[in-house]
Amino acid sequence: MSKVKLFAFDIDGVLTDGRLYYGAQGEESGLKVFNAQDGLGMSLLKKAGIKVAVISGRAASATRQRMQDLGVEYVILGKTDKLSAINELAAECGLSADQIAYMGDDLIDLKAMEYVGKAYAPANAVSQVKQAAGYICTRNGGEGAAREAIEHLFEQQGIDPVAVLVGEVVQ
Repeated sequence: MSKVKLFAFDIDGVLTDGRLYYGAQGEESGLKVFNAQDGLGMSLLKKAGIKVAVISGRAASATRQRMQDLGVEYVILGKTDKLSAINELAAECGLSADQIAYMGDDLIDLKAMEYVGKAYAPANAVSQVKQAAGYICTRNGGEGAAREAIEHLFEQQGIDPVAVLVGEVVQ
């Protein structure tokens, strides 16, 4: 199997706990809670030479801001066809499917998960997604599951996250 060169994440239910907040007038509040450990993990991926992408069916400004803060290069929002988004990323980055990892939690993520080389799911993913995942995290979405998946990938690829953090690893 080829080494993963791009790791793509769903947002709601993976990088957040998946809850959506609405006000009394029916307006979406836009409030999202992200886990700092997941964010550092995404930064470590980048430092290790692995591209980071997020794909979400929702186009929330809070997501856009958080990804900007993290310096995530590939931010695809408002796209429910996750497989076509993965195909676009693969073409843009010159990668094959087996060089891509994807983490999702719900049915909308299934086709993308079945296509990529490595598929991850948080502990609270729906059962069909868990069946498609090569690795099921012990943590829930929004509670460090993405970081756990990143650490699993690093272990599989022989990357020491501490060495990456201090700048001793270049791929």
